[in-house]
Amino acid sequence: MASSQVVNKRESRAARAGSALLAATLCAIALGGCMSVKSERVNLVPVAASEPVSSIQLSRAVVATLPNEGAVTLPSGSQWQRVGAILQGDVYRAQGRLFTIQTRRQNEAYPVASSGKLVGFYLPGEGSYIALSRPVTLPVEMRQ
Repeated sequence: MASSQVVNKRESRAARAGSALLAATLCAIALGGCMSVKSERVNLVPVAASEPVSSIQLSRAVVATLPNEGAVTLPSGSQWQRVGAILQGDVYRAQGRLFTIQTRRQNEAYPVASSGKLVGFYLPGEGSYIALSRPVTLPVEMRQ
């Protein structure tokens, strides 16, 4: 085999490997973009120690859609305690369990409610807010 043929075969393998690597990288970027969700920094005003404990319980499951088209379900019968407020509404934390949503990574999330509707999620680890694509009515039972 001539040396030019050997070089061409090596170049061809390198080109195929480079193309495969480029395709894998582009797929990873595209998938990462699908999972990313736009959030905005917010300031949580915590519930004052002197305020009575306020909690809600959902009478049925609530399914909400994030801006990245990911679905989030708040389970039927779940209980949520009001922990504070942000400009967008009241912020609730799950009682007795950790509640998470999938954005770029798995994040602890607190539902944000305004006028009887779930409007988004507060991410306590980032101090940010994610608005829902469409607000969803909350079927709640108020508890004190």
